[in-house]
Amino acid sequence: MRRGWTRPASFATSRPMRAFELWMASAQLRANRRGGFVSLVSMLSMLGVATAVALLVVVLSVMNGFDQVVRERILSVLAHGSFHGPAGELGEWRELRDAALMHPEVESAAPYIDGQGVLSAPDAVAGVQLLGFAPDEAAFRALGGLTRDMALETLAAGSWRIVLGSELARRLDVGEGDDVLLQVPQGWSTPAGIAPRMRRLEVAGVFHAGMNDFDRSLAWMHYEDARRLFGLGEAAGGLRVMLRDPWRVEAVMPEIAGERAGNLFVRYWTWEHASFFYSIAMTKRITIIILTLLAAIAAFNIVSSLVMIVREKTPDIGILRTLGSTPRSVMAIFSGHGGFAGLLGIGLGLAVGIPLAVWAGPLTSAVERFLETSIVSPGYSLDEMPSRILVPEVVAVCALALLLSLVATVYPALRAARTDPARATRLDS
Repeated sequence: MRRGWTRPASFATSRPMRAFELWMASAQLRANRRGGFVSLVSMLSMLGVATAVALLVVVLSVMNGFDQVVRERILSVLAHGSFHGPAGELGEWRELRDAALMHPEVESAAPYIDGQGVLSAPDAVAGVQLLGFAPDEAAFRALGGLTRDMALETLAAGSWRIVLGSELARRLDVGEGDDVLLQVPQGWSTPAGIAPRMRRLEVAGVFHAGMNDFDRSLAWMHYEDARRLFGLGEAAGGLRVMLRDPWRVEAVMPEIAGERAGNLFVRYWTWEHASFFYSIAMTKRITIIILTLLAAIAAFNIVSSLVMIVREKTPDIGILRTLGSTPRSVMAIFSGHGGFAGLLGIGLGLAVGIPLAVWAGPLTSAVERFLETSIVSPGYSLDEMPSRILVPEVVAVCALALLLSLVATVYPALRAARTDPARATRLDS
């Protein structure tokens, strides 16, 4: 190179992307007189990305909302954790309760009875899972929130009253104030064999948990009445433990048990409906995969639109190269085009998806009224479609869509960068 001679400044520098390249990339998104069809394809590719983003946001939010509602309803009935003895009885429940209450993460701990029986009404018979609680126990107060117009004080010891699930009460055709006959398998020995214990009970009220598994088979009564009915003496059926953080149950329960762990059976709420929650998680994963494939298809539309743009703009690329633009600069321009298309699609998808997710409940209710059908399964007694937007998931959806959009630009951008400037300018002449 001759001394004192300076090379003319080119359009490209060592920086990743200059203002000129950004402007050129954004200009490709605008329609022009020669590129109407190309602009239409670009628009369709952006709409495809927007559709995929909106669907991912809405579907994931609805599934998160449904999962949260179901967990809350299960935790309103089930204990976070419970201890049981090897023979179905827990004799040392007092010592275990004291140890649990000393743990800083335990909110409450109390004995309870869990047994099965048969309820008889004048015109129907039904099996029942019977739970016995003390009225001052935190779980009992939580269950009281599921009843309508019923004071917990009415379930005093010796009152022999029972609260039925809504579907169970409907099957038996009984209501508050009616009598039912309860039979339990634990009974007395007679010359003819074991006679089941029977007791006539008054229906104190009806609760509605919003889940068929509970509403159709569950009933509860006072702890002392249930203990006498099942003939447990001073023993308890188990010890219910409620934690401040239910997700810590598998770590806290062994700490409470300590050296007694070898003589105890421990239940966790996460185990009670493990298959149900696993099916929700599996459905969510499959849905994410399907919608991600939809986003990938939309990203491939960006490939086709960019390939057509590269072919149409070949003479312009040749002029840029002749004026000093480097292959890296040309590649940055077309990569930026795909990035802008992805960003616009993501922005449009969020603008549509987030409001739909927020108003999923009212919109679903309106559609149900219009079509006179039920979209939400009646088995869960949901007033409207639940929805819960998780910011990390929304960010992950946006990042995935942008990544697919950028990956889709690699081939067209490389093709544009390898354009021979001499041949390209001859094509324009």
